[in-house]
Amino acid sequence: MAIYFDNMHYTRVHLLFIFLFYNEKMLKEFEWSGKAMGTDYSVAIVCISRDLALETYKKAKNEIKEYEERFSRFLPSSELSTLNEKKDMAVSQAFLDVTKKAYQLFVETGGIFNPLVQIARFGYDKNFLNVENNKDTSDSSPYNIDFHSTIIDEKTSSIHLKEGQKLDYGGFLKGYLAEIIAKKIKAHSENITGVIVNIGGDINTQGLDENRNKFVFNIYNPVLKNEDIKITLHNQSLATSGTYKRSWLISGKKMHHILDSSGSQNPENDIVSASVIHENGANAEAYTKVFLSMGHERALELLRNKNVSFIIIKNDGQVNTNTQIQ
Repeated sequence: MAIYFDNMHYTRVHLLFIFLFYNEKMLKEFEWSGKAMGTDYSVAIVCISRDLALETYKKAKNEIKEYEERFSRFLPSSELSTLNEKKDMAVSQAFLDVTKKAYQLFVETGGIFNPLVQIARFGYDKNFLNVENNKDTSDSSPYNIDFHSTIIDEKTSSIHLKEGQKLDYGGFLKGYLAEIIAKKIKAHSENITGVIVNIGGDINTQGLDENRNKFVFNIYNPVLKNEDIKITLHNQSLATSGTYKRSWLISGKKMHHILDSSGSQNPENDIVSASVIHENGANAEAYTKVFLSMGHERALELLRNKNVSFIIIKNDGQVNTNTQIQ
């Protein structure tokens, strides 16, 4: 009996090994891409079935579209545009959740992250691909960016904006949504072992790649024009923002899409690119704006105890980081 049991145990162990070996070999990364929210996006799903991956991707694609239709400032019929026009109205639960998250980030960054700053006043008043270069005028008149005065009423699911206030969630929504979608995809089936959602460079990963390793990403150095910086992510978000990509001329002056806490000008410091790794996608994206707005050392002081990993690229190409890079 003892010999028989040992033989059976041996057989079972080897059968388990063979199953796991072939199961891992069958894992594959399936990827789809598209355009939404004024940018490119991609969704990669690691599983054993293309049909399962495609079914899950279609749901993700629809959710990205729904968020664009709800939150785009370029669509007159969006919930965001309607609220900015009416100033006071009941909103959807999704809109209320995003607004509450925005307010939380506004408070914890001391107002450096602020969804009330209006980049549209300085020429970025339509989808970036259609932005008119070298307009003659911009609107530099004072406007209300006091988010403390905005009323967020959870009981009635309503938001009341003060006169002159307009919300714009472009500063963190892509990271927020990437995390939501990646987690939903991973939870959809135990046969999905890894996910990457990338919306305009704001990335969230869940699980592992097809070889059971952490996902590896390259970070572009816009000064040295290389991708020599490599990092690994596991159940984390990565957001990168810079002053080198989305820029245009207005009245002969170069502008980019980051405004300082006054909401009236681009910040002045020596950072050209900020990447933040964080477990939370909205935080990662918002914190990149803090680095770009305040500079490296002041941002670190503000974000102390926030569990922030960063990669900063200065205008001379120098890299400052507090995380392991390859």
